[in-house]
Amino acid sequence: MGITKISLSYFRNHKQKEVDFSNGLTVIWGENGSGKTSVLEAIHMLSLGKSFRTNRQKNLIMDGRDSFVISGDFLKEKTKDKISTQYKNTGKQFIKINGKAISGRKDLIGRNNVVVLSPEEQSITKGAPETRRRFFDKVFSVVSLDYFRTVQKYNRLLRQRNAVLNKIRDGRGAVQEIYGWDEQIATEGVKLWSLRSGFIKTYSGLLGSIIKKYDESLIIQIITKKQKKDRGVYLEQLKETQPYDIKTGRTTFGPHRDNISFLLNKKNLRTYGSQGEHKICLVLLKLAEMCLIKDKTGFFPTLLLDDLFSKLDLARSEKLVALLSSLETETRDPVQTIITTTDMIDVEKSGILYKNKQTKTHHLERKCST
Repeated sequence: MGITKISLSYFRNHKQKEVDFSNGLTVIWGENGSGKTSVLEAIHMLSLGKSFRTNRQKNLIMDGRDSFVISGDFLKEKTKDKISTQYKNTGKQFIKINGKAISGRKDLIGRNNVVVLSPEEQSITKGAPETRRRFFDKVFSVVSLDYFRTVQKYNRLLRQRNAVLNKIRDGRGAVQEIYGWDEQIATEGVKLWSLRSGFIKTYSGLLGSIIKKYDESLIIQIITKKQKKDRGVYLEQLKETQPYDIKTGRTTFGPHRDNISFLLNKKNLRTYGSQGEHKICLVLLKLAEMCLIKDKTGFFPTLLLDDLFSKLDLARSEKLVALLSSLETETRDPVQTIITTTDMIDVEKSGILYKNKQTKTHHLERKCST
């Protein structure tokens, strides 16, 4: 199934709130400002340890309070988990699984997977290459602990190398100090490139299958520069860019600089895509993310749709619902879907209410945060 219930305390504008979920479809509806998206945000936090809307977790604490607490019940086959997280305005976060404290987010990753589709996610197709790198690193980390650990180690080495570059630039260190970091970052950089290349190939295949079911006239390609996965070549390139790296205090070569882009029918989506094309491409990318998780873990993730049907025209909404239904029919597994909307009519028109046997609805009213 997925999540069965969530409890919020002093989270965003929710003083105390409980919501229970169907293993099929749950619709959370209400006017803007009623806290619908905050419920999805809380589910995301229990699954990945952080918000999908902000990196400043202090912003999630209700005004006038010093912390928030979220807890959720999850069910996968016959295994039950109770996960809770508390964040204090001192900057400390505490996470527990079944009452036992864990050391950090790494113990949450991959445990109860979610895929979120929200307006904030549109930067994946519209934003800078960094946004797409983060998207793929997050997706691949969810399905591979090795990938997650490699990204973490690479980023840690990158910060350390940059710190040394700044020391050298400011005359507080010798050039020789960089060589040891070059050796380490070359090893992890080559490994990260290799892992990322393999996962992008798998993801691209699943994306192609999704697109074929949705509209055979569409072609979406993931373009990234092919890198030689050779440690010696990597070290030579670091040596070549070293003078500029010292001048800027930043490492300018490596996987953190990959320019990943999307082509829609052979045209750069970011540059030439219309609003409608960006929207539907994001939907298809997210469905491919969902299928990758299913392919690698054996279970569909919970699908969080934030006001989706108000942003797609009726024809596209109906095609999306038909696509979701076909995925469930093929695998014989239900996709737990949680939707927010300001207008139930948009959801009803999409046809999704008639595709799910088990449906729950929750109406939220706008309240002041006192």
